[in-house]
Amino acid sequence: MGTIEENYQVKYTNKWGSLLQQHTSRLEQYVTVERGLSGKIAFFDQFGVLDFDEKSERVQATSLKEAPTYRRSMRPRIFTKAIGFDEYDHKKLGDLDAPVSKAIEGLQSAAGRTMDKVILEAFNGINYVGEDGLTTLSFPVAQTIAVNYSETGAADNTNLTVEKLRATLRLFEENEAWSQDSHRMGDELVMAVTSAQIMSLLRSTEVSSYDFNNVKALAEGKIDTFMGFKFIRTQLLPTNMAKHRYAMAWVKSKAQFGIWDDFKVRISIRDDMEETLQIRAKFACGATRLQEEGFVRILCDESK
Repeated sequence: MGTIEENYQVKYTNKWGSLLQQHTSRLEQYVTVERGLSGKIAFFDQFGVLDFDEKSERVQATSLKEAPTYRRSMRPRIFTKAIGFDEYDHKKLGDLDAPVSKAIEGLQSAAGRTMDKVILEAFNGINYVGEDGLTTLSFPVAQTIAVNYSETGAADNTNLTVEKLRATLRLFEENEAWSQDSHRMGDELVMAVTSAQIMSLLRSTEVSSYDFNNVKALAEGKIDTFMGFKFIRTQLLPTNMAKHRYAMAWVKSKAQFGIWDDFKVRISIRDDMEETLQIRAKFACGATRLQEEGFVRILCDESK
């Protein structure tokens, strides 16, 4: 004769949950997007800056100059992922349905995160310029705020500070990448930061009570703008060799994102794999800086 305890059973839920993850692209709406691109390279041609020559003689010969033009190139990065379910999975799972909808949802979330990585890697890394689009161009040192930057000249490493934000804004203004008229003309000043960098702003002893209240609201998600920057939180920002994390700021009109093929999902039955249900997703995209002066990266020591 057995006991009641020997008949205890394990009961499972009949629904699939999802692990914590970023579900959509957070950066796509804060860059300039061009869809429907084709070819192995897409070119973006730009007209340069003109200035005047002062006339020094009467009836002097006309000096004819070439119009200054510049060219940026962008290459597509192609991403695919296929998920399979055996023809008998739905039988063996019993009351638990095969997670087809969860797989599609997960692929869409992964696509959003991957697009953000493509954007950040292009903005932070090597770009391509020139007539043939093959000349490499690294991120300029002059557009980088040092990890130990301080208005007082102190040499200690810091995380994100208001001083670094002021230095970033000054660079944009001195380079004429941003002005009082930019926002009125539909442009936007964007800054991608991590949670640790926002929290560092809250701890900054030099923040006034007005600034502190605004940064606190920023950290709590009540506002998303501070010192003229539209703040976007992302945990995908890269680090340098010393493991210092970059915060990345840019002017929207100078940040180009291109899509060769939008995110698509196809569901099919694979007869070559004994009627396995295949869920395959794909997309192709690329990104580039259009002008270095429209970008500033800020090195942050997140251990501070």
